[in-house]
Amino acid sequence: MFKIYKLTSDQKKMIEKLLSDDVVGRQTIIQKDGSGFNSPGSTIVVVEGPENIFAKVTEILGPGINPIPEKEAAEIYRKIKEEEENAEGGMGFLFG
Repeated sequence: MFKIYKLTSDQKKMIEKLLSDDVVGRQTIIQKDGSGFNSPGSTIVVVEGPENIFAKVTEILGPGINPIPEKEAAEIYRKIKEEEENAEGGMGFLFG
């Protein structure tokens, strides 16, 4: 399961709190510049993990930072995964 959050520049420090948490920090957390996703000035944060982890994520992020809507999140997630696949393919080309 995954959820995607859009953080403003003022909220960006929350990423460090996610990463430093004993439980949440062990999950897959991906950070991307929001300008690549029609959201300049923001940071896109993808958190992948079991469903029960997201209560802790919500607790850390606090009120007012909610996951983005499912449809938009699915599109962003697809783009991020495509980037990762393209990067892996490029590395294979370089070292293959």
